[in-house]
Amino acid sequence: MRFALCLSAAFFVTACTAPDQPASPERLGRFMGLVAQCGCSDVTPNRMLAEYGRAVAGRYSEAELRRMKGFVELGATERFNNQIPICAEICSQTCQVNAVVKPLGGKVRGNGATCPLTERDLNLTTGWTDTE
Repeated sequence: MRFALCLSAAFFVTACTAPDQPASPERLGRFMGLVAQCGCSDVTPNRMLAEYGRAVAGRYSEAELRRMKGFVELGATERFNNQIPICAEICSQTCQVNAVVKPLGGKVRGNGATCPLTERDLNLTTGWTDTE
């Protein structure tokens, strides 16, 4: 329930954000947690949670970084029925994955290129579970 409320809050926050703006701390936090959980790099969930601030250094305020931490943890531990498609989508965003793992010294993908982590370009699939 807590996770669903957090995702709902993230949706409403991002609904008012311009697409070229940096990704909201909530969405970026979930993305970083999923990058680690899904094995998109060699950065583990524990390492991502411990060092996520380095991955986005200088782009977010201290208050935003504190808010982001809970979403990194949620992304790193979420388990939905559609987790495989969620992970496939996350890992396919090569330049965004590189943008968060490269500052941590993690293994980059493809040609190692990075790109801005904007609202428009950061894609996150909503998770679902069977209630039956």
